[in-house]
Amino acid sequence: MTTGDELLLLAIVPGRQRIRIRSEDRLRYALRTSELADLCLAGRIAVGRRRIEVLDTRPVEDRRLSSVLQSLGAAAPPPGLKDWLRRTPRSLTVEYLSRLEDQKAVRVRRWRDSSGRTRNDILSVDLPRRQALLTRLDSVVRSGSAGSTADLTLAVLAQAARLAPAAYPGLRGITDRRRMAALAATHRLTPATTGAVPVADEEIAAALTTGADALTRQLLGELSDLYADFTTGGHGLGHDLDSGSWSEGGAGGTGHHGDGHAGW
Repeated sequence: MTTGDELLLLAIVPGRQRIRIRSEDRLRYALRTSELADLCLAGRIAVGRRRIEVLDTRPVEDRRLSSVLQSLGAAAPPPGLKDWLRRTPRSLTVEYLSRLEDQKAVRVRRWRDSSGRTRNDILSVDLPRRQALLTRLDSVVRSGSAGSTADLTLAVLAQAARLAPAAYPGLRGITDRRRMAALAATHRLTPATTGAVPVADEEIAAALTTGADALTRQLLGELSDLYADFTTGGHGLGHDLDSGSWSEGGAGGTGHHGDGHAGW
């Protein structure tokens, strides 16, 4: 699984009457950011202060990430991080849902409503696979340390997308939600520390491809700014987002009414 696959699996919350995708309005931007993180950690790109630079055009193992890499390499001029995130396609969450379906992590029923729009009902989710993912997340959140680079990136992006309640629900999850917020806060690139980042793209590239701390701070800082932009001036983050793909509509995610969706 890519970091994006894991983010979506975390966001899928089983329930007695329906399975929802939490924080779907924020999720697609976090998915887009996760692709950059994976490519950065694979040494294929560097995310600088002014642009995203392709360092190595060789395909990676995952076909989607290779496609993203090709798009970045073909862009002229090279895109900036904020512009790249703002151009996140509305269909990205649905595309990742199809990926999870291909990996047999979920079962999905698709149908058309009276307006001809395609709806998606999540019928089941592979609970053992999701629990294994939560166990990895716990190792980072509860230790308060970076752990593996991939797990740190997952934890920070999940916090940015407000997926902590999906990972740690209810009253019993309060402590872990606080730990997750604290972990993300230590990796936030604040205005006060922005000047400490080297200006030269080469130095930034080196830092971002070798250090999880610098990578997560850079990506989280820009992602958080993007979320803030969408909540400025009285407009909610869900403004102008495509909510028609899910059977319930809106940011609540998908819905399935019935039983037999606790797992495989």
